Amino acid sequence: MAISQTQAVQSRPLAGGPRRRLVMAGGTQAPERARAWLHNVARWLDSDVEKTLALLVSELVNNAVRHGGAGDSQLIELELRATADGVGVEVSDPGPGFAPRDRERPLDEPGGWGLVLVDQMADRWGITHDGRTHVWFELTPSLSPPGGRPRTGRPGRTAV
Repeated sequence: MAISQTQAVQSRPLAGGPRRRLVMAGGTQAPERARAWLHNVARWLDSDVEKTLALLVSELVNNAVRHGGAGDSQLIELELRATADGVGVEVSDPGPGFAPRDRERPLDEPGGWGLVLVDQMADRWGITHDGRTHVWFELTPSLSPPGGRPRTGRPGRTAV
């Protein structure tokens, strides 16, 4: 069965804010397609949040291709949603699922940084599996309290 390279699905208004969804073919061009789609649908975000979002989505889509088996004939699903205090993303692939583990490669060896970046840059993240592997994360823009001092720490960071 031939599938189109990308298929944008109409947003679904749900409690917690609007959602945008993309269903696209896997393969080596998938991260580039995901970034282009994000650039068009995430314009409402602060530019720093949009850049972080693009980096983390690229890493997760690349993982879906490399580790989740999402080749040209497999589908990757990407969902972007507004949350009460930021933005959430979920990337799903046909892979068998996995348990997060520490990076095992030497620091100077390329690769293996995707989930390290998600863990360090996202406020919360996790993994679920229901026949497809779903990796999700949430970004909460830094808020400056009265007095102009930025918030520190990452409350609620979770890997499940």
